[in-house]
Amino acid sequence: MSPFFYVVPVFFLLIALEYALARRRGLETYRLQDTVTSINTGIVSQAVNVLGAGVSVYMYSLMVDAFGLFAWDASKLWSWALGLMLYDLCYYWVHRTGHEVNFFWASHVIHHSSEDFNLATALRQSATGFWFKWVFYAPLSLLGVPVQMFVVLGLIDLLYQYWVHTQLVGRMGVFERFLVTPSNHRVHHGQKIGRAHV
Repeated sequence: MSPFFYVVPVFFLLIALEYALARRRGLETYRLQDTVTSINTGIVSQAVNVLGAGVSVYMYSLMVDAFGLFAWDASKLWSWALGLMLYDLCYYWVHRTGHEVNFFWASHVIHHSSEDFNLATALRQSATGFWFKWVFYAPLSLLGVPVQMFVVLGLIDLLYQYWVHTQLVGRMGVFERFLVTPSNHRVHHGQKIGRAHV
């Protein structure tokens, strides 16, 4: 089962909390039709991606067993810190390619199709990405990152990518320089990015 299903209740709780806080501040960050579209898109993409995630983890495990160069000690904090940095670097290239190569933009554009920017928008994901995203994570298998660690790192990265889709968190000072934050991610979503727009 996709790790996404374990965090779905948290996602919906945070959407409700964001909606309530925005209303309290007098902000209109949610529109019913757009929110329903985001949630429906998220449901469809995850229903399709359950199979894709299973295939990806299976293929990853085969590659680690056959080609993994190093043995990682999952009991060490530094292994997790390094693993998360490497996982996020792979995710960066997945995302960047999704904006710079038309074929991949065709898959990623759905995430940028909302006119709103809120936590529900984070759920708008492609149902076709699993066909190619696994290639970007192959270097982790060559480095020997264990399967269990790979899955947990993916879940951590997913949770991080979710919370940056809010308007309720302002600028975060020095963190703006080296982390994806809600404020710089708002700029990212506000731009027309991708070759399809050139």
